[in-house]
Amino acid sequence: MIVAAVLFFIGFLMGWLCNILAALCLSSAVIFILSLMTFLIFAEIDILHVLIVFGYLLAHQAGYLLGAYLGIEPDECNY
Repeated sequence: MIVAAVLFFIGFLMGWLCNILAALCLSSAVIFILSLMTFLIFAEIDILHVLIVFGYLLAHQAGYLLGAYLGIEPDECNY
């Protein structure tokens, strides 16, 4: 749970400060690869570990979306 909170906060900062979608894709790929490598080294891959990895990605991307939403200035919006 702590890892998910940290990933949410990192995603929030990425969305609020830089708001670049390519950075989200790259960081999500890094999280995915590092998480699966960690589970392969210290445990075995089963459905629970796959769901944990998807939970980490969900927390990271939710933080990014919230940061990108709150970081938009009213003048930058194209209505």
